[in-house]
Amino acid sequence: MKQLLLFLLLPLVSLTQTLYKYDYVETFDTDWSGIWWTPAATTNYYTNAFVSSTSSAVIYGTGNGSSAYESDWYSFPNLVVDPAYDYQFKFRLGSYRFTSTATTRGVDAADYVTVQLSTNGGTTYNNELRITGNSNAFWDYNTAASYTKTANGTLTTIGPAAGGNRTATGDGYSVIQLNIPAGTSQIAIDVFARANSAGEEWWMDNFELTRTGGPLPVELSYFKGTAYPLFNTLQWATASEQNSSYFDLYRSTNAETWTYVTTKQAAGNSTENINYSWIDYIEHSPLYYYQLMQYDIDGKFKIYGPIVIYGAPTKKVIKVINLLGQPVSPEATGTLFEIYEDGARKKIVR
Repeated sequence: MKQLLLFLLLPLVSLTQTLYKYDYVETFDTDWSGIWWTPAATTNYYTNAFVSSTSSAVIYGTGNGSSAYESDWYSFPNLVVDPAYDYQFKFRLGSYRFTSTATTRGVDAADYVTVQLSTNGGTTYNNELRITGNSNAFWDYNTAASYTKTANGTLTTIGPAAGGNRTATGDGYSVIQLNIPAGTSQIAIDVFARANSAGEEWWMDNFELTRTGGPLPVELSYFKGTAYPLFNTLQWATASEQNSSYFDLYRSTNAETWTYVTTKQAAGNSTENINYSWIDYIEHSPLYYYQLMQYDIDGKFKIYGPIVIYGAPTKKVIKVINLLGQPVSPEATGTLFEIYEDGARKKIVR
């Protein structure tokens, strides 16, 4: 039954996403409000278009295509955050053409918006995600095109496949999301935008920082195993535990079909190092896979592993003795001990 639950319970695990900080442009969050780094005539807040009423943060070009680029950062100050959570930075992006009636209106490949992430207090920033234009492309605020990236310190560039109105094509990217994995203790965001022709515009609205998950119920220091001729030893340790109920240990020879081995009660709540171990007496095999399922008091669980243990060579049995130490036939029944060539012995009951 435990083996069946291993597969049936997995889809039931879910994480709650919570709005942590926000800037809806027209209703600044005093804890994390974005602002143009160098306010200029080409960067401001306008009401022509918006996601939630009544304005958006806007940068627009005023040149003729060969002019110097107008560029600026929409900057969010550094936040000290809980590293036990995953975070997501999300905003809405549109490219409108309110500032010109020319036929060449729209953003090109050299016009872009770049999401820059700092995890060291705003000292350095990494370019993570860039959204470009393409041959006078434009699109409204919409939900037809979204893009999500997990921050990894390298730049990912996306953009429309062609020019013209991309609102309904699925590549006029309007929902932009950057996932920031757990382990981060500081988050600062800059959104860098640039354009250089009249009718080239970037509109941004509804900036949000959400978080998922929560304090890890168990901080596992290691999970490892060692092969011996007659058994495998499994060892794991926790650096801390919160509402932890028990561990289930499973074994497999193919990492697909798992056999329940044992249950070890957890500490419940602890901030100290706790060591766990189990000796698994098994028949010799070239390798074994093991994994742990750690259960919380509320029934939620997390899987650790699998790890691989390569089997140790089988030792030769030189004699079998009974409880009195007397040699008996290898086919004898009762409580016996197998004696091996290196002096080790194994208790058997048959």
